[in-house]
Amino acid sequence: MNKVLFREEQQFRQWWYILLIMASIVPVMVMSIYALYMQTVKGVQVGDNPSPNAALIAVFFTMAISLWITFSLKLEVWIDQNGLHYRFFPIIWKDKLISKAEIQRYEIRKYSPIFDYGGRGIRYGIGRKWGKAYTVSGNIGLQLYLTNGKKVLFGTQRSQAIQYAMDEMMKTR
Repeated sequence: MNKVLFREEQQFRQWWYILLIMASIVPVMVMSIYALYMQTVKGVQVGDNPSPNAALIAVFFTMAISLWITFSLKLEVWIDQNGLHYRFFPIIWKDKLISKAEIQRYEIRKYSPIFDYGGRGIRYGIGRKWGKAYTVSGNIGLQLYLTNGKKVLFGTQRSQAIQYAMDEMMKTR
């Protein structure tokens, strides 16, 4: 087993992000519970054209699953002698590996999540200039230039540590 040179886990925990998600999902869940309660327990229609109970239940569970997925999102990046491993749970369940043989060069760079990639998460660069990105927060990332011509960026909160780990891993070619 290879020694892990670097490990980082990041989750979406910015206050504005949590507020946005809660303000958009929770009211829909509350309204579906309220309408279901009024229609099944009280026997009172909600609105001029009430939704069927099955639809209200489906909306509630869809929103609950969306909330779980949103708060479960976690970017994991680790580096060992084989290369850079990553996972973006629950979207990417299995570990992915970019082997050191695939890495032509790399650099730590500043990026704009909005202007370079159109946002956060798993994104493709606008105009394909920067390739694919896996970002959660901040504006510093490890940019990989691969031997197949593709580019991949991993956002990081620990730029010096990831640079050191990449240098160590790439020394032993």
